[in-house]
Amino acid sequence: MNSQQVPVGGTEVSADVTKGPDGQLSMATLGSARSSLAAIRVPMDVVRIVAIWAAWLAVVCAFQIVVQARLAPQRPDNTLSWTHYTTEQAVLDRRPLLSDPNMNEHVAYDSEYYISIAASWYDDPNAQAYSFLGGQRWSGAPGSEPGAPKEWTSLNYAFLPGYSIAMRPVMAIESVLPFISDLTPVGKATLAGIVVSALGGLLAMLALAHLMGAYARRRKSGDAAGDPEAGAWGGLGGLRAAFYLLVFPTGFYLAQVYSEGLFIGLAFMACALAVEKKFVTGAILAVLATLVKPAGMFLALPLAWAAFEALRSGELRLRDWRIVLPVASILAPVAAFGAWFLSPLGQNWKTVEDTFFTRYFDPVGSWKMWVSVWDSLLSGVDKTSDASGFSHYFGGGPLASSSTVYLTLELIAIALAVVSSVWLLRRMPGVALFGLAVLAFSFSSTVAAPWGMDRYVLAVPAIFLMLAWLGRRVVVDRVWVLASTLLMGMSVMLFTFGFWVS
Repeated sequence: MNSQQVPVGGTEVSADVTKGPDGQLSMATLGSARSSLAAIRVPMDVVRIVAIWAAWLAVVCAFQIVVQARLAPQRPDNTLSWTHYTTEQAVLDRRPLLSDPNMNEHVAYDSEYYISIAASWYDDPNAQAYSFLGGQRWSGAPGSEPGAPKEWTSLNYAFLPGYSIAMRPVMAIESVLPFISDLTPVGKATLAGIVVSALGGLLAMLALAHLMGAYARRRKSGDAAGDPEAGAWGGLGGLRAAFYLLVFPTGFYLAQVYSEGLFIGLAFMACALAVEKKFVTGAILAVLATLVKPAGMFLALPLAWAAFEALRSGELRLRDWRIVLPVASILAPVAAFGAWFLSPLGQNWKTVEDTFFTRYFDPVGSWKMWVSVWDSLLSGVDKTSDASGFSHYFGGGPLASSSTVYLTLELIAIALAVVSSVWLLRRMPGVALFGLAVLAFSFSSTVAAPWGMDRYVLAVPAIFLMLAWLGRRVVVDRVWVLASTLLMGMSVMLFTFGFWVS
């Protein structure tokens, strides 16, 4: 017997070879080699998901390049009362991290802060900052704005470090690759952000496929044998859930310099691991997600429900020492958020959110704001003015058509997140509760303006699971894909030109 390379299906596999009397390889040896190859074979469901993800990424990136070369929209954007200022070309030219020509179509609004933190950490003078010294409000990039005050607070502090930290290893790899050596430092950070977002999106797709398989198994109880959609990767149901994420109206953020891709990748996989009662790995991903967005702390909910199910089924007992693992996993994301919040970064985050962005947790104030927004949408006239007559959100007077479209999409996104989470409560309570918690937290933190809900609901896994289940019907599948893709095309085009999306 000796070890040599054996050709199996076009692949050479190392195996212990036993030759028969005629010098030929024995059938047992070939069978063993085939078994070794089968053991490392990637499931076809995973191959399909990766192939669709790669094609989608190429199509979205190409679309943004083409649309930027073909169209030149009229500026400014008057969707909200303040977007006319942020979309004026003169303003964009004074924001060096948004005006760099390298892959510029993938950056807008918050992108500059992620790039800045990744390249220069938090107190970067090239990023936007503010100052209230002397009773006067000032904002701009201190490194390039004439007359900037000596003391200022960077707006970078409004963002957690997880996404930008994940960009740094990619930037280190880029620095030694000759074919991208001509990129500017901002360009290299931009490319790193796209890579991290896209890989996070792929992780989210795989997690949704896992969750779809688990949902099918729970729905059919003991009758799931032989059903491909009840397998580990959900079969065609898992593929639909993954694909619906990509073509969701705000799914294009998974290919931009925004933290959504990494966050939902970590969060959705943490949910999938919680459903499978893999507490340690689920807790690790939950902690990492919490360092990307504060909403990651709500991953304690699916982990807690998984522990409850394990106790109810008898897999765990209160007096069993193994109970320590689920308890620790439940506390991990909450403890991670608490440790960060009490750190200097967390305290600066709270200061910037409160004093500059006016974003803080206020359910009552947010509800009143959304009621006024609803009244504005129904009447076609801005109803958001305060007692002094100042209009906060839409500039007063008749509502612009762009504002009407934007608000309609925001409210549809909220309704879709609520309905889908309620739908999922029976089969996967922990995952559904996570989505509802993210929705409530996001909704209650929008007291300053009606913004971002159609982006925030990307973190509600129930949306894609419900749509995938309904998409078993061919007509539903085709209609949803058509409508969602057209809306995503419009949104990614607006983002490409730096117009307001979410």
